Amino acid sequence: MVVFGVSLVCAATAVGILIPALRRWQIIDVPNARSSHDAPVPRGGGIGVLVGVAAGVLAASLADSTGATDGAGALAWVPLLVALVMGVLGLVDDMSSLAGGVRLAVQAVVFVVAAWIVAGAMSDPPVAAWVFVPCAAFVCVGFVNAFNFMDGVNGISSLNAIVSGLWFAWIGTSQDVAGLLVPGLALAGASLGFLPWNAPRARVFLGDVGSYAIGALIAMMAVVGWSQDVPLALCVAPLAIYVADTAWAIVKRARGGRALMDAHREHVYQRLVDGGWSHLAAGLTTAGASVLCVLAAVLLQHQPALVALAAMALVAALYLSLPHFVPDHDRVNQS
Repeated sequence: MVVFGVSLVCAATAVGILIPALRRWQIIDVPNARSSHDAPVPRGGGIGVLVGVAAGVLAASLADSTGATDGAGALAWVPLLVALVMGVLGLVDDMSSLAGGVRLAVQAVVFVVAAWIVAGAMSDPPVAAWVFVPCAAFVCVGFVNAFNFMDGVNGISSLNAIVSGLWFAWIGTSQDVAGLLVPGLALAGASLGFLPWNAPRARVFLGDVGSYAIGALIAMMAVVGWSQDVPLALCVAPLAIYVADTAWAIVKRARGGRALMDAHREHVYQRLVDGGWSHLAAGLTTAGASVLCVLAAVLLQHQPALVALAAMALVAALYLSLPHFVPDHDRVNQS
């Protein structure tokens, strides 16, 4: 719990210090067609989350009581370093709006290298390295961008990061994967530290620096788990809802002949907010669906992998259907 507490306090403090600085530096999110807010808000609060995560991992390393630096536990540093690199990429994007092709190219290179490093630490590989590396890199690139797309209402990213962090910390303990316990606790603590600054009223947004970094950290923890022979369903459970929501939005736009990369409001959480739900209600619903996915993975972990994956697909399908049941009423006040 030391890791969790250190990350929480450091993140909350860092974000509070950052907000006036972001205003001075004019790093501001201006509302557009995709936005769920109607006033400019500073973005870049994800820097504080990164500070919190790094502080938690460093505290564990100095205490040397969690295995964070011994044997397979050294893998705890791989997700953190990748998250740091992705955070820098996101910060540059926040400040200068990089071209999409440049972002994807950098992400691909970083994740291929990271997957190759993780593959080199595999003692009992689940698949051959030449299969593991491209598959892991593809999943990571896809999830980082999905996490970025899903970061559109107050609290949603923090809530889902808390679920994911606690989940991977549990896997680290239950499956004896030291490389997951520390970063999982650090992510959960830092995300909880950021949450009051972002919900219910947003005083700061994560920005691309935060969404890229958190998405990368979650994706890399899934990769590390898979590399250490954790069942695939357990590894992907907290990723399922974000991937499903993003994939479904892309499919709908493709079928409608609309540009895939243009700003839009076709994600489930956006449609819930447009139907009158509060930001926090939409975020809690998305996080709740993720909780159902991880519970399904736990309850069915001794069944064939396809059974657990099918259960998660059912949860995702129910989540995707929610907008059809949202009553048409006036919007509640949005923050």
